Amino acid sequence: MKTLKPLLPLLVVLAASQSKAVSWRIFGACKNSPVHEGTYQADLTKSVGALSLEIFDANKIPYVGSAEGINSIINSPIGLDSIEVVSDTELRAYGWCYTINGKQPTEMPDKIQFKSQDDKLTWFYAYSTNKNNEWTDYCSPAYWIAADQFCAKN
Repeated sequence: MKTLKPLLPLLVVLAASQSKAVSWRIFGACKNSPVHEGTYQADLTKSVGALSLEIFDANKIPYVGSAEGINSIINSPIGLDSIEVVSDTELRAYGWCYTINGKQPTEMPDKIQFKSQDDKLTWFYAYSTNKNNEWTDYCSPAYWIAADQFCAKN
C-alpha cells in the first residue's frame, strides 16, 4: 500500500477528469453557432425540462418558462412579437425547440429524462410556417433564414 500512496492524488485527478456530464448548447435566431454551451452533471432522475432550468439558472441565462416548456431564452420575443408576417398568406411563428442527441423528442421536456451523462441537449430558436392556413413545417432552426425581424443587419 505504501507504493500506491504517492499515486492517490493522481488517481483522484484522473477520476475527476474522466467524470461525464451532459453537454448542452443554445442556438439563437441568427447564427449557426451556439450563443451558450457547456456541460452539466445531471441528476438523471429529473426531467429534461427541470434540468434545463437548472442549467439556465447556473449559467445566468435569462429565460421565461417552466419545466413543461420554454417561452423565451436569451430575451427572445414572445407572443405577437414572435410572429413574422411573410405575406398576406404566409407567416412564421417562432419559439424554442430542443433535441437530445440530435433527435427531436415528441414529448414535452417535463415528460422525458436523459438516459446517461453522455447525452447532448440542444435548445434552438425555431419557426413553424403557416401558408394558406396550413402548417408546412415544424421546429425549423431560425438561423436557417435569420429573419431581419430578429437579426437586423447593421
